[in-house]
Amino acid sequence: MKTITLYTKPIPVNQRTMIVRGHQTSSKKWKDTKYALALETRSQVNFKPFTSTLAINLLFYFGDNRKRDIDAYIKIVLDSMEGIVYENDSQVAELHCFKIIDKENPRTVIEII
Repeated sequence: MKTITLYTKPIPVNQRTMIVRGHQTSSKKWKDTKYALALETRSQVNFKPFTSTLAINLLFYFGDNRKRDIDAYIKIVLDSMEGIVYENDSQVAELHCFKIIDKENPRTVIEII
């Protein structure tokens, strides 16, 4: 099992797109956050991207107990690991997500199995 710990705060999928001149596009905030997550992931990965199917545990440690839909945070984390941890997030065959409150140390822990 490989473990990656990210301190960049993921944003929910409802902040992914915006409308510019009548066309839907990825928001700057989404692109910037995805890039920051990828950069942080790359700094911890010392292996080639997996080519087989994977199981992943995502542990979201939030700094407060505000109401959040955990599924809204999955996409940006999985997308940010493409080309670094695996070739494509379609390789994820099993996914377990956990929402935990840790006011002292908010983070996202990714366990790759």
